[in-house]
Amino acid sequence: MNVFLNDKYIGTLEKDGNGGMIFQYSDNTDRILSLSLPIQKEPFDNRQCKGFFNGLLPESEHTRIAIGKKYGINSKNDFSMLQAIGYDCAGAVSFFDNGDKQTPSKYLQETYQINYTPLSENELEKLINELPQKPLATGFEDMRLSLAGAQDKTSVIVVNGQIGLPKNNVPTSHILKPAINGFNETIENEFICLKSAQGLGINVPDFKIGYANKTKYLLIQRYDRTIIDNKIKRIHQEDFCQASDISSAYKYQAEGGVDYKRCFEILRMTSQPAVAISQFIQLMIFNYLIGNNDAHGKNFSILHYDTSKIRFAPAYDILCSQVYPELSNKMAMKIGGHYKHNEILLRHFEKLANENDISFTQLKKVIKNQCEILPSIVNIVINSFENNIGKDILSVVQKNCTKLLKEF
Repeated sequence: MNVFLNDKYIGTLEKDGNGGMIFQYSDNTDRILSLSLPIQKEPFDNRQCKGFFNGLLPESEHTRIAIGKKYGINSKNDFSMLQAIGYDCAGAVSFFDNGDKQTPSKYLQETYQINYTPLSENELEKLINELPQKPLATGFEDMRLSLAGAQDKTSVIVVNGQIGLPKNNVPTSHILKPAINGFNETIENEFICLKSAQGLGINVPDFKIGYANKTKYLLIQRYDRTIIDNKIKRIHQEDFCQASDISSAYKYQAEGGVDYKRCFEILRMTSQPAVAISQFIQLMIFNYLIGNNDAHGKNFSILHYDTSKIRFAPAYDILCSQVYPELSNKMAMKIGGHYKHNEILLRHFEKLANENDISFTQLKKVIKNQCEILPSIVNIVINSFENNIGKDILSVVQKNCTKLLKEF
């Protein structure tokens, strides 16, 4: 397959003899696909490139099986999956068969004139309700998009508040998330967490709760897309697992995934390391206080701009997991050598700071400030709209803040 970033050809992806992949940059490209794939003349073998390419695909087995059935392919083969749905991936990367006659200019543009089919309320409700059976809008012939992650969700285009499906391979602009089955008020939970993060000054994309008839959803603007004058452009991005050549299956530190040391290494490779590290610290502390134990390497990303600037991406996928007793109290990454949330004390943050050459004095200021103001921010948010889970989230936040404040 030919690999493109927006309309620029950057290399080829091939199957190797064992069903794996080989990636090779073209001779004249100057754009990197990933921090884990620096530009070089030699090809990258499957062991070196699997982490990045696998990270573009959905993790959910039932999603992959549904895609496999639609296209008649092996759902476990990453190359075949990208061949089938790799037109509109996260970031600006897309894949086309070498001899694909369907690679005309309309599929490869720097910016796309918005062209879409609006969905009625009934059509949108049907799309949402069918997501478990037809994930990623596979029920629509022209949709070939891929979203990473384990949750049922899809990507749509929103124009002047109207939700629709893009035509002629126009990139999508928003992520649409339905409620997660088996867990109470996940839409309200994520809304509360995002709104509270915003209240602290943490950078988050635009988001809102919407309804298709009585079916609720969370609509989040994609930070890897920009819309100017009715034209949409894709911005390249990668998550911290991709930047570390770690497949999605190993996203937790305990399974060999990203740890905080690696996070800070990535942040130091951005164009403004001090800014990126400051933003990340705010988010790291917030995740701890809000009770988000699922902050793994795929939930942090960097943006690669055309100018070669690299920036830390806005926060996303934030949920107070501690309100669900059936979920683990073990965090995705260790803080000061500990996974268990209830074991973390101020000295463990000090250890983390020392291990990563971060000023503990500055880190303490962030902790103290958030502990003092976050409960009131959460309280305002939960009283701003109808929900039942807010009181439980507030209780988690108050407990976590009180515990750390006692140490000051």
